[in-house]
Amino acid sequence: MSKTMISLIAGILVAWLVLSFFTKNFDGNYLFTLLIGVLLGYGAKKKEDNK
Repeated sequence: MSKTMISLIAGILVAWLVLSFFTKNFDGNYLFTLLIGVLLGYGAKKKEDNK
């Protein structure tokens, strides 16, 4: 995994924690969906670059 991907995931986690703190809604469904989408997009792009 590249440094950019790790930074992106860290940013997503921090933003989710901050928003959840203020809204008092620590529902992980949105976080999980976003992370799965990012990882699938990264995998598809990486596979496309290898062709």
